[in-house]
Amino acid sequence: MMDANEILKAMCEKYQAAVSANDSTAYRNLFATDAIRMPPGAEPEYGPEEIAKNEQKDYEVAKWTIQSTPIDALRIDDQWIYGIAHVDITTVFHTDGTTQSFEATKTWLLHKEDSGEWLIKRQMWNLK
Repeated sequence: MMDANEILKAMCEKYQAAVSANDSTAYRNLFATDAIRMPPGAEPEYGPEEIAKNEQKDYEVAKWTIQSTPIDALRIDDQWIYGIAHVDITTVFHTDGTTQSFEATKTWLLHKEDSGEWLIKRQMWNLK
């Protein structure tokens, strides 16, 4: 059995790679088929397709680069992990090159799928 912290670290690495590549397809592949993403101040997004579509809208506005660092992982059982990560974010807007930096705390409910892959079932975050 893999350690919950190692699973969260691996998800942080995959998440960081997808977002920093501005790759909504790779981002979509991090989510389970019944995933729900709950952005702050917006309606929940249901399923990987809707989540990727909304993520792509961000990439069309700016180049995103992130550093995702695991904070804490709680193994609920053999198929569920609750994870918290700190994310440092930099955006460079396509229109004028303006750069913004900010931080977020991401929370994930990760599930071990039948394939053995760990995917995001629920994602919430807040901006600092």
